[in-house]
Amino acid sequence: MPSLERTSPNTLMRDPHHTGVLQTRPARQRTCLNGKLAYGDGIFAPDGALSLDCAIRDLSEGGARIVLAKRQPIPVNLYLIVVKFAVAYHASVVWLNYPARGLKFSERYDLTGPLPVELRFLHRLWAELGTRNGTLEPFGE
Repeated sequence: MPSLERTSPNTLMRDPHHTGVLQTRPARQRTCLNGKLAYGDGIFAPDGALSLDCAIRDLSEGGARIVLAKRQPIPVNLYLIVVKFAVAYHASVVWLNYPARGLKFSERYDLTGPLPVELRFLHRLWAELGTRNGTLEPFGE
């Protein structure tokens, strides 16, 4: 069996669609960032968003490891807002190890620019977080 050299931990992973094929995982960066999870379908919240604060412990282009303060269930599909970088990600929960969860990103949204009408609630949540932390000026719509 050929050897696989690793340049850093967790950089190789099996491709779930092709047996035996390895692909490189995006580099992760350990972080200590504040984030907010946003989700909902419009039934319980007028603008379609329920939210929870979270801590972001690892972040990469492809996903994140988050930690919630409470053992609270969250839906599989949601948005992660990273206040410091003014960005939101559409994400899916791919693993769970209380109190941590692993998210895989499918879309990235710049919160300093315009968003589709159905995602404008992300601007509001980001502005609330930034105002609370004193770190940003909200995007005007």
